[in-house]
Amino acid sequence: MILSILIGLPVLGAVLAAFFPQERAAKTIPLLASATTFIFSLLLYTRFDPANAGFQFQEIYPLVPRFSINYSLGVDGLSLWLILLTTFLTPLVVLGSFGAVTQNARGYYACLLFLEASVIGTLAATDLFLFYLFWELMLIPAFFLIGVWGGPHRVKATIKFVLFTMAGSLLMLVALIYVTHEVRSFDYTKVFDYSFPQDVQFWCFLAFALAFLIKVPLFPFHAWLPDAYTEAPAGGTVMLSAVLVKLGAYGLLRFCIPFFPYAARAFSHWIMLLAVAGVVHGALMATLQTDFKRLTAYSSLSHMGLITLGIFTFSLPGLQGGVVQMIGHGVYMAGIFLLIGMLYQRRGSHQMDAYGGAAQAAPLLAAAMLWMLLSAAGLPGFAGFVGEILILTSAYKTWAFPALVAIAGFVLSAWYLFNFYGKVFLGTPKANPDNTKTNRKTNPKKDEEIFLLPDLSLSEGLALLPLVLAALWIGLNPNFFMDPIEKSLDLKVIEKLKPQPVMMDFAAQQRRLQDEMESNRQPRKKNNN
Repeated sequence: MILSILIGLPVLGAVLAAFFPQERAAKTIPLLASATTFIFSLLLYTRFDPANAGFQFQEIYPLVPRFSINYSLGVDGLSLWLILLTTFLTPLVVLGSFGAVTQNARGYYACLLFLEASVIGTLAATDLFLFYLFWELMLIPAFFLIGVWGGPHRVKATIKFVLFTMAGSLLMLVALIYVTHEVRSFDYTKVFDYSFPQDVQFWCFLAFALAFLIKVPLFPFHAWLPDAYTEAPAGGTVMLSAVLVKLGAYGLLRFCIPFFPYAARAFSHWIMLLAVAGVVHGALMATLQTDFKRLTAYSSLSHMGLITLGIFTFSLPGLQGGVVQMIGHGVYMAGIFLLIGMLYQRRGSHQMDAYGGAAQAAPLLAAAMLWMLLSAAGLPGFAGFVGEILILTSAYKTWAFPALVAIAGFVLSAWYLFNFYGKVFLGTPKANPDNTKTNRKTNPKKDEEIFLLPDLSLSEGLALLPLVLAALWIGLNPNFFMDPIEKSLDLKVIEKLKPQPVMMDFAAQQRRLQDEMESNRQPRKKNNN
């Protein structure tokens, strides 16, 4: 029942927050609900057996028995850390939004909690119908977070996000219907064990992969990302960058590669090239930005390209590096976007030229931002280092060319990240754009009065402290995260990629022929009666 509780608690908190009349309760209830969900999620780690590569904590209840549709949940090494990352970040996002969201706060927190529940459901579903249901439900709260609480261009950003996501999802739905019809079951394990013909794998892989690569997003399917990240409120951007895009990479590991291994091997080099193109394109675009929230959006695109590169090395170190990088990316991107939201709340601008010398006025905020940028730049000892090294070394052994190009992209990342930090936090403090002339006429020498930038509040500090510690913990103790996922990656990804013996292919063909003969006999019996 643990997984049902993890899905149900955020839903209950969202309902209470949406309809509770008191404004203070509208903040307290989401915080309590998300914090309680995180505490319950720790049971997944304490009771998880790393030696068991199969699904654990399973729950199976029939939903539509006629079509073999079940409420089926389970967790393995592929989904464990992403569920814990989601439950870890949600209460921090709620806490960090206390001072930022003032209009219709109840609806905002309800959307955050509904989004958390749908993400957990997507990661825990072991029935393909249930997976697709949760996958589509994620779109609803994300739509409102961007479209209602977003910036001045939120309508355009919302439309692009929805159109891109829906296009991929519809293609995946077609392939999913075909796959489950062939297997005659929505059960993940039955589809996992089924051997599809090579031509079927080709088209189904394209349909599934497109949906997941749009979500990642992989170049050139990334056009929705810069606008969505820039226009979404800080909490919404955190959930998009730290949680939702990881589901694209999760889908590749959970469905595309195990279901269609022949097609995955055939397309691997093309996807590796696109991943490297995303790394370089994101880095180059980030160097051109004057809006530091948009800069960070392109930085996230670049880092997600590296994760995709690691997945398609098809080696255990590369896959482990990809998963660890997903966790680390979720932590430091959450910290950066929360801090960007705090800067915007104080100054009302994302333009680097509007700032300068912020470290003098807000040293704690500046120190937290520097810490997160060091993690994003891959400094040894921080969250971004281990995953990057594992991915790049594995990619070099698999195919040296894309690995060398990806390294060049990450050299650029250090430049644009610290250029952003220098312009915003170092140098001479600047006056508030709204009252520059008045302040300089009355107090031309008192820069501390001109540059009004409060430091971190108590709630902001409490929201950032776990992220600061987590960024260091991931860098210093990566085995803590890699050990529980090793067996699942080995069995459900690497073993599936090995070519099947000829006799297994023959047995699979015979099984399909037998199924077709049985299905053809059933109508004849009815006609004879």
